Amino acid sequence: MLNKMTYQCKFCNTVLATEHSLSKHQKTAKKCLKKQGTSIPEGNFKCDVCDQTFIFKSVLSSHIISCTKKNSSKIQIKIKIHEENSLLKCKLLELETKYNMLLEEKKEWKKEQKELLDKITNAAITKTNNTVKNNINITTYTRTDEELKSIYEQNLTPSHIEGGISAIAKLIVDKVVTDDNGVKMITITDKARGTARYKLPSGENVVDNGLNIFTTKNRDILMKRISSIAASDTICDQILDIDTTISKGYTEISDDVEGDVLRSSLIKSI
Repeated sequence: MLNKMTYQCKFCNTVLATEHSLSKHQKTAKKCLKKQGTSIPEGNFKCDVCDQTFIFKSVLSSHIISCTKKNSSKIQIKIKIHEENSLLKCKLLELETKYNMLLEEKKEWKKEQKELLDKITNAAITKTNNTVKNNINITTYTRTDEELKSIYEQNLTPSHIEGGISAIAKLIVDKVVTDDNGVKMITITDKARGTARYKLPSGENVVDNGLNIFTTKNRDILMKRISSIAASDTICDQILDIDTTISKGYTEISDDVEGDVLRSSLIKSI
C-alpha cells in the first residue's frame, strides 16, 4: 500500500483509489488477467465503434466516451457505409419489384400467345376437315402397345442406336407406320404444322397435331428397349467410350428428351 488513499495491483502495478476498485480490476481487467495467467472471459457488451467487448455495461459506457472521441472519423465512415447500404437495399428492392412485374407480364403474354395459337390451330383443323377430308384416303392405324413392344424387341438392333435419330425414325416408318402390304397407316395432311390423320379400328378419326400422340407413345416404348440393349456389357462399354459411333448415336437419341427432333424427322419421312 502506497498510502491511505491508493492501492497498487500486485500483478500489473496499476494504482487504484479504493480496495473495491482494486478487487474489480483484478477480476475484470484484461491486462491484469493476462499477467495473472488467467483466461480472459468473453464480454457480452460490445463497442460498436472498435468492436471491443466488455464484461460490465458500466465499463462499456465509460469506454464509449473516450472511444467516440478517439475514433470520430471511423464513426463517420461507418455512418456513411450504413447510409450507402440502406440506399443500395432500396434500389435492390425497387429492381426486384420491377423484375417481378416483368415476370407477371411475361406470363400474361405467354398465356395470350397460347390462346392465339390454339385459335389458329383449331381454325386450321376445321378448314382441313371441311376442305381436305374427302380428298385424302385415311387408312386405319392398328398398332397396339403390345404390338409396338413386340416390333421393337424383334427389329431394334445396336445398329439403329448407332445410326441415331434418323435410323430410329426409319425403323418406325418401315415397321410401325407401314403395314404388311406396304401401306402407310398414318397420313400427314399438313407438313408445315405436322398435322397427322389416321383412323382407329373403332372407326374414330384422329387428328394428331404435330404428331405428338404417336411420337410420345412410340418413344416411351422405344426408349425402354434401347435402355435394355444399352445395359448389356459389350454395348455399355462402347456407349461409355465417347469416341465410338454408337456412343454418339446413343447421345443423340437420349438428348432428344422431349422427342422434338424425332417428331420432326417422322413428319418428313411419313
